[in-house]
Amino acid sequence: MKPKIIIFVFILSLLPLFVFADDNKFEGSITLTGKINNISGNEAKFNEYRDIRDGFGAYSGIRLNYDKEKYFLNLKTDDIGYDTQNYRLDGGMWGKFKGYLNYYEIPHNFTFDAKSFYSGIGGNNLTYSTNPPSTNISTWNEFDYSIERKNYGGGFRLDLLKPFFFDFSVSREEKEGIKPTSSYSLVELPEPVDYKTDVFKLEAGYAKNPLFLSMSFYYSEFENDNNILNFRNPTATLQPNTDSITLPPDNSYYKLDFKSAVKLPLSSKFQMNLASSRKKSDATLMSSYVSGATLYTVTSTDPKFDGKIDTQNYAFVLSSNPISFLDGKVFYKHYKTDNESDEITQTRSGSTSIYTNSLFDYKKDTYGVELGFRLPAKLYLNTGYNYLKTKREREDIPENKDDLFSVDLRWSGLDFMVAKGGYERLHRKEKFEGPASPTTTSIIETWARRFDVAAKDRDIYKASVDISPIENLNFGLGYKYKDTDYKNTVLGLRDEKSNEFDIDGDYTIGQFIKLFSYVAYEKIKTYQLQRQFTAGNADPGASPTSTNFNWDLTQNEKEYDYGIGTEIYVIPKKLTFILQHDYVRSNGFADFTYLLGANPLPAGTTQDNIDNSNWDDYRLKSYMVKAKYNATKNFVFSVGYAYEKFRYSDAQYDGYNFLPSTTYLTGAYKDQSYSSSVVFLGASYKF
Repeated sequence: MKPKIIIFVFILSLLPLFVFADDNKFEGSITLTGKINNISGNEAKFNEYRDIRDGFGAYSGIRLNYDKEKYFLNLKTDDIGYDTQNYRLDGGMWGKFKGYLNYYEIPHNFTFDAKSFYSGIGGNNLTYSTNPPSTNISTWNEFDYSIERKNYGGGFRLDLLKPFFFDFSVSREEKEGIKPTSSYSLVELPEPVDYKTDVFKLEAGYAKNPLFLSMSFYYSEFENDNNILNFRNPTATLQPNTDSITLPPDNSYYKLDFKSAVKLPLSSKFQMNLASSRKKSDATLMSSYVSGATLYTVTSTDPKFDGKIDTQNYAFVLSSNPISFLDGKVFYKHYKTDNESDEITQTRSGSTSIYTNSLFDYKKDTYGVELGFRLPAKLYLNTGYNYLKTKREREDIPENKDDLFSVDLRWSGLDFMVAKGGYERLHRKEKFEGPASPTTTSIIETWARRFDVAAKDRDIYKASVDISPIENLNFGLGYKYKDTDYKNTVLGLRDEKSNEFDIDGDYTIGQFIKLFSYVAYEKIKTYQLQRQFTAGNADPGASPTSTNFNWDLTQNEKEYDYGIGTEIYVIPKKLTFILQHDYVRSNGFADFTYLLGANPLPAGTTQDNIDNSNWDDYRLKSYMVKAKYNATKNFVFSVGYAYEKFRYSDAQYDGYNFLPSTTYLTGAYKDQSYSSSVVFLGASYKF
């Protein structure tokens, strides 16, 4: 039986208990909205996480509330019959127990009408009849890159035996559809998605001042009906040139968590959290693969991989307000993994190379203190310091030490204004243990640093003010500047700066009109240096040649975002007009510089025309006009029009070709632009 049918049956079984109750007091609403939609362009992008269909559609929603002195019942439904439908029923007895059932769907649409020469799309065996496959795109099979997610579950909480409580919930999430993936042979493939995830949560505890105790258990299990995707490889000449890639394996996870808190003298509180978890997975390893005209066999010390990672984490926090002008907090957090997965050695036919998966573990220890001071003139100063040490079992960046300082100042000296300012400083040190004599094969870990672990200094400045000079006028201003300098990075990301500014406000004029608006601006500038290395030249400081050269990239990204709107109360509490306009624009620019030394650029190429002006550029604008009429106490009618237009341009997708060079593409993310017009008419009945 489908989950939503179960919910409806449960609802129908409960309704008589309330309908024939003493006062028979229900409150709620029923809403029905008809929409006429005209969508042009990429309908999948327009409906990336929603379901507004082209042409006519009717959308409904139900709200039902029943509230007595002892009992309550709530029902909420939306978009019945659509891919975004959701249902929730909750009820119980005040202060004694409560429970809920829910079901919802949400799509993730990538691209409609994608194309592939493969047959068997949607399954885990992709084939085609003639080799090489047809280059006549019109004969390829059409399909949609789309995933539908369904989630249903329920829960129950018992407070009847206070101060003891008991809480549990169960849920299942199902994902079905197709998403794009690719193989090392440069073939874009439709990957089948058929996932199931079951989750169980259980918590029991004690809560009575001054003590809180709880023990909880969390368990999840993931199943994938397709662990391997088999496909005929069109770039291989070997017959039958069948190849494979692995898909997400089945896995499970559990976590046991103990939490406690106790109130102490001097307005103090001590909190503790102890947790232990385990992740497990298993997968069958591939025994061969195809490349060109060769079938390579892979020999493993174990044909099956069993993964297991244990994690322990605990945290202690002591907060106190010993005197009226001082707040304080000290804390310590520990996080550690223990990787007990299989360590497997593999060899490949025709090669003497040996590969072993090195197991990876790490631990983090964080110490911190925060002090807050209530100063004269309604000033509040908050200061903090965190020390974080991360230790990893890997030779490139085995250890980081972070010093994080912060200070924030808030002033509320005027009744109509609050001003804030703050500064944060991160100083990250790295411990690098790369090879003493670097070679071409070790060049990445010798000269490059992963930006998330590289040594860096980061400064953040922020300021904001919220003002309400008169009763019906509110506006706020905010600014944030961030500067990150990657200290020891020779290659890769070297520097990043960003500026953010925003302003918003609203103003109500009498009883007849309300105005509101916002403006936001963000600019991000990054700089990175790259190098093409060849044998015998593994030093980024060496003189570049025509085939071995440095290049750098300065990337600028700007985003503008604003919105304006108004509500006009033509007849107060009766007739309202709503007008709104929103606009977002992102403009990226990639400034490349080739450092060729004495070697000239190829003919027709300059340092200017190698730049890229369409780097993740997009514009989204929307307009909405709506009239709302309260005909009676029970009936509300609305009518309106909405327009939305999205334009996307990026060097990776502009001039999309299904057959660029020897690569086979399917149309994933092709032509992202769209426009839509929607006329809607709605009616709502309240009771």
